Amino acid sequence: MKYHLSTIVFCFFTTATTFGTNPHHLLGLNLRVQALAFMYPAQAQLIFDAGNEANAYTDQFFGTGAQSQNDNSSNAFRHSLWNALAVKKLKDAGANDATANDIVQQFTSAYEYNEAGTALVKTAASAMDLHNNLVGRSFKNYTTVNQLLDSLFLKAIEPKVITSTLSQILASHNADVNTAWNLLENTDSSVLNVSKFLVRIDPCTVSLVLNHTITDTVKFEVSTHIQAQNILSPSAKVTYDAQNYVLLNPGFKADEGSTFSAYVDGCGNK
Repeated sequence: MKYHLSTIVFCFFTTATTFGTNPHHLLGLNLRVQALAFMYPAQAQLIFDAGNEANAYTDQFFGTGAQSQNDNSSNAFRHSLWNALAVKKLKDAGANDATANDIVQQFTSAYEYNEAGTALVKTAASAMDLHNNLVGRSFKNYTTVNQLLDSLFLKAIEPKVITSTLSQILASHNADVNTAWNLLENTDSSVLNVSKFLVRIDPCTVSLVLNHTITDTVKFEVSTHIQAQNILSPSAKVTYDAQNYVLLNPGFKADEGSTFSAYVDGCGNK
């Protein structure tokens, strides 16, 4: 038997515990997310677990508190990572590829709805989140978590991440605005020719923890601090620009032939 989401919402709080989902864990989530948790209690727990893991990794790569930031590179990383981890968890639990993608897509899109769960909030922030969710689901077949983290982190930091407006995000999916929103909300990345670039609205990252070898010309600008223990290869031309400080930890090395500069002035000032 199939149920309409509005019917599920009506009875959620009286019956959710019977199906193994604690409604107290869902307080503060909109009614659409709550309804889906009633319909898919076991899958909901895995998706929530993936979200907690994504939050922890975001703080690890972008500094403490990064999981609460919006619109910037750390938020792009968190959303894409959440979706990739969630799809993998559902597949590991026995779901086939199509089912895992469909359920994760429903859940993560539902987070962009209004409090009543009746309508998608059509803002630049929602478009950014939905786009990055899609990109994350395209990484569902990763081999190891470290491989996934490395791939998505490199996509989330300058210059891999694209700073976009609402109209630019929508246009990258379809010239028609209504069609673009529908694709962002409802389409599985495996059947959508979606850009593999992550997007952000705010061009300024708050902080960075850099451990990856850099081989290209890159400038990182952040509003607080950069901690680096990475290697700059001979071909690298790198600038670290932070508002408060740049900390070069043991393990940082600029190979002969590389160019390295550090400034303490922050985003957009030099």
